[in-house]
Amino acid sequence: MSDSRKLLASGRLNLSLPVRLAFWALASILLSVIFFREFWLGLPGMLSLSQILGQNQASPWGVLVLCFIFLWLQRKRVRDGMQSGPDILFAPIGVAITVGAILLPVTQDYRAFQVLLSSLGVFVILFGKGARIPIILLVIYGFTISFPLLVNRFAENAYAQTVIIPLTRVLAVLGYPFATEGQWLNLISAEGDLISVVVTVACAGPSTMGVFLSIFALMTLDMPLPPKKSALLFLFGVAGTWFQNLIRVVLLMVTGYYLGEKALWTAHYWTIYLLFPLWYLLFVYIYFRQFGSQKHIATALGTANQGVEV
Repeated sequence: MSDSRKLLASGRLNLSLPVRLAFWALASILLSVIFFREFWLGLPGMLSLSQILGQNQASPWGVLVLCFIFLWLQRKRVRDGMQSGPDILFAPIGVAITVGAILLPVTQDYRAFQVLLSSLGVFVILFGKGARIPIILLVIYGFTISFPLLVNRFAENAYAQTVIIPLTRVLAVLGYPFATEGQWLNLISAEGDLISVVVTVACAGPSTMGVFLSIFALMTLDMPLPPKKSALLFLFGVAGTWFQNLIRVVLLMVTGYYLGEKALWTAHYWTIYLLFPLWYLLFVYIYFRQFGSQKHIATALGTANQGVEV
């Protein structure tokens, strides 16, 4: 064993798990207070219902809660990994993560992520292999935040067209009077009023797609399926997430036609919190059915193998 590994091994003997946990918590709090004061100052506003619902921030917080639930369910595996203590291979990674969190530009979208990232860096330094699951979970949470931002940055128009084109075709088939000019859609209501709306990339649902991809990753980690079945369910889920978003936009236009522009914007505010949860409950039900049938098959095969061995 090298001198550095011997040093770390001796450190593990001198620092018990509770002591390292206390040191991690203290270091995480100090880092956040020193480098991320904006997070603590803005936390009450970030957690207010007006901010979460009004600015469509429910999705990242929801995924973060699910990540913590998954972490709690996997606490035994995490704790077992933490027992080994620091590791010479993981320590530089932890330092790099912590420094990277501090050097990231401070933005509203990434405030919570930066605090968690710096805390994760300290965790990696102190617990080595025990940080594997937390790293995966923070990557999933970071993806939830980053996916819609990346779409806005690099594929704004193309992604918006995934809802604009089918929307106009559905409205044409249903016979509603409308005209389009780029991303602008002009609709004549039943009262004869002109309603003009911009169908932006946000209307195409990159946030809900990011949430679906993140939650699917969590489900795959917790309840893995065979690759072929998992791939088919993934494609079904992507298509279903896109389709429920198309239904939402069509419902908004129909609401505007019959009830006016004010009703359209009221529906715009609430439908995202109704349709996506209903769709995902259906998807979860299908996934659980597939996972349950897979477990029954595995149990049957195991029983058959035992019978052969006997």
